[in-house]
Amino acid sequence: MGDSKTTAHDAAEAGADGEVRNETRLPRALRIILLATPFVLFLGILAGIEIVVRATLPPISTLSLFVISPLQQHGFTDSENVTIFEGDPVRFWRVRPNLDRVIWDYTVVSTNEQGLRHEGPIGPKREGSRRIVTLGDSVTFGYRIPVVFPKRPEEYDRDALPYPLAMERDLRAANPDRDIEVVNLAVPGYTSHQGLAWLRHEIGRLEPDLVIACFGWNDANLRAATDREMMKMGWHDIAIRRALSTSQAISHLVSWRRERQPPSAAPFAGPSLRVPVEDYVDNFLKIAELAEAHGASVAVIGPVYRDSIQNPDEGARMTRQRDALRDAMQKAGIAYLEIPELTEQNHPENLMLFGELVHPNKRGHRLMEVRLLEFLSHEKMLWDLSVPELDAV
Repeated sequence: MGDSKTTAHDAAEAGADGEVRNETRLPRALRIILLATPFVLFLGILAGIEIVVRATLPPISTLSLFVISPLQQHGFTDSENVTIFEGDPVRFWRVRPNLDRVIWDYTVVSTNEQGLRHEGPIGPKREGSRRIVTLGDSVTFGYRIPVVFPKRPEEYDRDALPYPLAMERDLRAANPDRDIEVVNLAVPGYTSHQGLAWLRHEIGRLEPDLVIACFGWNDANLRAATDREMMKMGWHDIAIRRALSTSQAISHLVSWRRERQPPSAAPFAGPSLRVPVEDYVDNFLKIAELAEAHGASVAVIGPVYRDSIQNPDEGARMTRQRDALRDAMQKAGIAYLEIPELTEQNHPENLMLFGELVHPNKRGHRLMEVRLLEFLSHEKMLWDLSVPELDAV
């Protein structure tokens, strides 16, 4: 009797163990498939939605999603309905790559595959080369340099170059046995807030020996909110914008919610500087700190502006901005260049140097190049390079 109980007990344990062994012996591939099935179905549904949206709804540009300000959007397209811009998840907008002599707002623009006004791609820095990076807005980009009229697209001065590209050309001519690059990262409409963000993103790849920064008029523009409020640069903010860049379904959802969002009941606080003066100065200090941390020298150019007569309030903002920048750079020991001929204090003698109130013309860019090369040579920031002898105008 005892033996039969033992046998039954052992059989029960064996049965239980057998069940356990059967469970643990479930094929791994099958378990992976069972666990992954819900995620695959979910991704399949999302892919299906994306396909349907792309097939049935008009595409939404990331530029229109990232840039909400109507005033800023208006500046992207010229009177001929031409634009050279597209959305960018880090900087909100950028110049399109691979443009071939596109005429935008009386400016002939060609770009490389990275969206830069530069012949050929910018790759890793070659051993023994010297690389200068310029940060800036439409002034440094070379707005209307050269000037060209849409009805006469082949009639323009091919020797007219923005001062960074002219500096590269002339330094190479004076140093034919040296490898010299001037990489112009300037984009129309940019503030020092965006310039700092782009330098953070690119400096490790570019490995510059010298960084030159010049921002002004856009920083002093008035908007409903500051760039720091409207253009958040946290990693999660950039990740969201990257998702918008890749998905039309998400883009349409965001656009739909934005259109149906009720107007804010909060009272309008009044116009703000896109970049308040204290932020403006801080951005330049951070640009310098970032450059120096990567082994690069830094030079800052004070903002240019023609006169305070056409727009006295704006002229006053530009003067305050420049004064604060000068004081901060000198206090921090950062190389600072001011070109008096290109400031409102030199009006009306500077009329021949500007195309209009904000942008230097061909002669103005020539003066910027000459003064910059003289300054860099005096500050011993051009290493052992020969400095070309150039006339100012």
